[in-house]
Amino acid sequence: MDFAKRARRNSYLYIMAYIVMGVLGGVALDTMVTFFASQKATAGVAASMSIIMGIGFYGSALMLLLIPKLGYKKVLLISPLALIVGMLTITHISSNALIFLAAAIIMTGVSTYDAVFSPYLTCYTTESNRERIFSVALWTNIAGMVIGTWTGGLIITYRFAARMGVTYDQAKILTEKIKTFSPVELSCYVGAHKDALLIYAGVALLCLLPILFVREIPEDYRHVQKAGEQKPKKDWKAFLNKYIVLFVIFAFLIRLGAALITPYFSMFLSQMGIDRATTSALVSYQYLAMVIFIMASPWIVRKIGRVFALGGLALVSIPFMLLIANGAAFGSNMVLAVGIGLFLRSGFMNAAQPVQLSLPMEFVSKVARPAYNSVIFIFQGLAQVIAGFVGKSFIFPLPNGYGKAYYVTAVIYAIASILLIIVYAKKYNRPPADDVKEEN
Repeated sequence: MDFAKRARRNSYLYIMAYIVMGVLGGVALDTMVTFFASQKATAGVAASMSIIMGIGFYGSALMLLLIPKLGYKKVLLISPLALIVGMLTITHISSNALIFLAAAIIMTGVSTYDAVFSPYLTCYTTESNRERIFSVALWTNIAGMVIGTWTGGLIITYRFAARMGVTYDQAKILTEKIKTFSPVELSCYVGAHKDALLIYAGVALLCLLPILFVREIPEDYRHVQKAGEQKPKKDWKAFLNKYIVLFVIFAFLIRLGAALITPYFSMFLSQMGIDRATTSALVSYQYLAMVIFIMASPWIVRKIGRVFALGGLALVSIPFMLLIANGAAFGSNMVLAVGIGLFLRSGFMNAAQPVQLSLPMEFVSKVARPAYNSVIFIFQGLAQVIAGFVGKSFIFPLPNGYGKAYYVTAVIYAIASILLIIVYAKKYNRPPADDVKEEN
């Protein structure tokens, strides 16, 4: 099989697996979080989701560094297996320490596919089809997250209804008052979450199937020495370039801000008094917004450029974060207001995600891309951990603490976006090919 056919085959096999991992990512960020939050014994684990996600980023960065030894295929096969082990653990073990560790393993499994995304698809795409493949991979993955989040809420409510011996509609109404559950109701609600998580552990097996058919050779993931050729030395000084360093800072700040709000969407909405099924639906709609806006990303980038799309749209998302934070002020229209806020915040903030993934790959050589991506993920993991400690210790304990986190995130996003525009707009807003065309 020639490289063109193998590359096309490997790209689409990865996309298929990435869709399934999107489903599992939606479950991890919604169903798993409310599973922890619904029990007093694991409420601290739920409040530590940013830390857990940070550990997941570190784990995925380490997995990325294993690629030169193991190859893409083996790394991608390990991730869903780890996720299955994690889900079985959190549903059968009562030790908080083991549950915390299992949750971190689950997030590592999910994050590894995100970490491998750029170097893997860069390896198997060309300049002519890279933007299209990146875009398709992203929006189909997020579509999977929509399915995972939406079906998670439905399965929980259906299983809760079955365990309680009531109708679906009655169970849906009951989930509006989780804090007032009797011991029997709470036991059934927790059990419904376990049922859902075990179902998705089975779904994770589907992630393995496409990867089993990936065909790779050593040249795909490492430098293969030819006879008489000296082994190339790693030049870490190349990473001290201004653009390389400042983009890591930008990625750190964006992740720091996101980590204060995104792991807690479901918890914040539940505290507002929004029922469990509606909460899952609202979280699903924000993923739908990501799909729509990412599909429109190439058009947006052509109109305003890469840097202005990435930084400018992040600034546009800020008012909608404040709308979410003050959703309760809208009374009977609270669900509508919060829904609009979630949809547009998510859409504008993620519209330029393909740029965020592809732009830093231009700052380093091809062989340095996996290492640079690992550095980015390590700093993003650090941001997750910091956000977890700051949120749990200082912000969330405040009255309406989860709402106040949106204000903090708004400030962080503003700083990061302005930094990006000032530093990168002049040189990187348009690809070199575009600049040449404009000069002609």
